[in-house]
Formats: sequence, C-alpha cells, structure tokens
Amino acid sequence: MGERKLDKSFSIKTVGIREWGDGEVHYNRYEATPYAALDKLFERYRLDKSDSVVDFGCGRGRVAFYIHNRFHVPVTGIEANDITYEEALKNIETYKLRAKHIKAPIRFKFGLAEHYEIKPEENRFFLIPFL
Repeated sequence: MGERKLDKSFSIKTVGIREWGDGEVHYNRYEATPYAALDKLFERYRLDKSDSVVDFGCGRGRVAFYIHNRFHVPVTGIEANDITYEEALKNIETYKLRAKHIKAPIRFKFGLAEHYEIKPEENRFFLIPFL
C-alpha cells in the first residue's frame, strides 16, 4: 500500500519534504520515515505495554502515530519546526477521532530535542541521526 493510502488509514497527512531555512542547516529536513522501514524495524523490535516512547524530531508525527496505533503505548513527539509542529497538531486531531479505542496518550511538544526533559517512565526513544 502506498504512503498516502497508509496515511489515510490513520487519518493523517505526513507525505512530503520540508527543508529548513538557510540559518538552520544543522538540523535535518522534514521527510517522513517510510512505512516499509517502520514495518521492518518493528518485525524485530517489540514494545511492551509498559513502554513509553519519545520520538525526537517527530515531524508531522508519522512514527508517533504508527507506534501508538500498533502497540497502544504512550508516545510523545518532539518537533522544533513551528510549521511542521502545527501540522502534527492538526494530524493528532484527526487521528484521535479514529483511535478513540486506544487509551494510551499521544502528544506533541514544540522545541529542540536537547531541551526536552525525559520523564522517568519514558524508556524507548526514536530518532534519526544526521550525517
């Protein structure tokens, strides 16, 4: 199934690329992790009901929604681009309408990853390092 169709199944919009402005070259551009890569990762890496995930550089939230939907665990996404963060907030509104049955919270926070204070219960982390 294509990326847009999978997004639609979650009631979200995460497809596309966004470059940072000229002064922000030390951060990665926005480009959603392919669903096929997430499927592959989670064939081998399992999450338990007691886990809580932080997605650093969450973008529009694709990874957060995927994990939340698949494992029903709490997920917090951290995003530093204000436009992309607003898109994640729009996505969470539509996603929550289809995921009412999932009791675990999902939320997004605006800011730099290095300023986020990790909570004691947060024990799993997702980030894509840049080269």
